[in-house]
Amino acid sequence: MTRPDLQTTNRRMTTLLGSLATREGIQPTVVDGVQLMRASKPIPRMQVLYEPGIVIVGQGRKRGYLGDRVYTYDAHNYLVLSVPLPFECETEASPELPLLAVSIRVDLGVLGELLMKMAGSHQSGTPAMPQGIYSTKLDARLSETTVRLLECLTYPAEARILGTQIVREITYRVLCGEQGGALRAAAAL
Repeated sequence: MTRPDLQTTNRRMTTLLGSLATREGIQPTVVDGVQLMRASKPIPRMQVLYEPGIVIVGQGRKRGYLGDRVYTYDAHNYLVLSVPLPFECETEASPELPLLAVSIRVDLGVLGELLMKMAGSHQSGTPAMPQGIYSTKLDARLSETTVRLLECLTYPAEARILGTQIVREITYRVLCGEQGGALRAAAAL
């Protein structure tokens, strides 16, 4: 079976997010810890507090600022916060191209369980100093899993049954990704 390319998957993600995130701001879903985000205008740089989570953007762009570091998350890069963190954030969006994103809370219980099951089988990233925040390139497997979560959310009954398992898979994909070592190290704190 051939996998769809990242651009095709992103178009599907953006379409699903557009149909699910119908109101401005952050919207909860029937899956605990999963929220949809929509902004139809630019939001200037402002102080925010994010809980540990994964933010995957289908369209638009956000930038987070922590000290002298800038973290860009958009259709090509996702954001992971491994600890609660106050930082500054700005949003690039317009009525024609609104920001459309999904935010997934990192469940420390699920994270710990996955790490025990992985037990050294995946050692991605450098297990150096844990970071509280990072943005990294979105790969095809994480993008496809995110699309499956969004497809699931279009059917509330299905989302209640399957949603948490897909969230678990997304957490696993992040752990196996380029910066998984930072999330792994943060779980040990």
